[in-house]
Amino acid sequence: MTSGSGEDGKKYAWQSWPSDSLEGMPPKRRRLVVWGLLWLMFLNFVLRSALDAAGIPEPWLSVAFAAVVAAVFVPLIRGVVSETRALRAEGVHVPTDIITRKSLIVASVMNGALWIVFAIFAFLGEFVFPLVPIACTVWLAFHVRHWRSVPR
Repeated sequence: MTSGSGEDGKKYAWQSWPSDSLEGMPPKRRRLVVWGLLWLMFLNFVLRSALDAAGIPEPWLSVAFAAVVAAVFVPLIRGVVSETRALRAEGVHVPTDIITRKSLIVASVMNGALWIVFAIFAFLGEFVFPLVPIACTVWLAFHVRHWRSVPR
C-alpha cells in the first residue's frame, strides 16, 4: 500500500481511483481478483488437463482440484481479510460490494441453473461433485443475509 500525498483526504494512492475498478482496490484484494480471473481463464483448464492426463479417476480428480484451489485461494483470502481489518483500524473506508435486489435475483437464477445442470448430469449417470453449486449457494446465502441486515 503506497501512501499518497493526502489529496482530498485520501491516505493511499489507490483510493483516488473508482472503487469498482482494479486500481481502486487495496493491493491484496486486487491480487485476489487477478488470481481468480487467471484461475477461471487459464489455470483451471491446465490443471484439469494435467490431472486428467495423469489418469486420476473422477472422484479423486475433483478432490485434488478442490485441494489445489484451496491451497491457492485460502492464503489470498486470509491476506485480504487481514488487510481490510488493518485498513479499518487506520480509519480507511474500504467500499464493499453493493448488494441490490436485482443482483440477488440474478444470482438466484444462476444458482438455480447450476443446480439444474448438476441434477441433469446426475440423472444421466455421470459422477459430478457439486462443489460449485454448493459454493454458489453459500455465497448467495451470505449475500442475502448481508442484504437483509442493511437498513433501507
